Amino acid sequence: MRFPMFVELEGKRVVVAGAGTIGTRRIRVLVEFGASVLVISPEVSGEVRDLWQSGKVQCELRTVEKQDMETAFLVVAAADKREINHQIYEWCSEAGIPVNVADKKEECSFYFPGIAKRGSLVAGVCAGGEDHRLARQAVEEIREFWKEKAGI
Repeated sequence: MRFPMFVELEGKRVVVAGAGTIGTRRIRVLVEFGASVLVISPEVSGEVRDLWQSGKVQCELRTVEKQDMETAFLVVAAADKREINHQIYEWCSEAGIPVNVADKKEECSFYFPGIAKRGSLVAGVCAGGEDHRLARQAVEEIREFWKEKAGI
């Protein structure tokens, strides 16, 4: 079981390796919370390309390297290859950088929660890496609850 903790990301450097489905989802949320996102991936999704072209993220179309972690506050390893994600985990572990490894919960030093947001009210939901569907359902229920309540 993990302790929920809310962290200020405004202007903080977050490196995201990989820009497929999972990486894109993570990037979208990080941008929403004001992180300075550097995406490193040989290819990026259309949504990430749009964020890049609008100046909301930086992108480098290449394979991630160890020195990319040096200025990171947080790292998300969402590459489509297990060996790359594992290597990122090792680099971050050596450097003491918090890392979320999309394809192996045992290598995560933090989990990326499902998020419900309304104004300044934020709820993060995590099912311990066990049941993503349950967490997604809980987030949807929170959003619905907030919609139903006047003045929130």
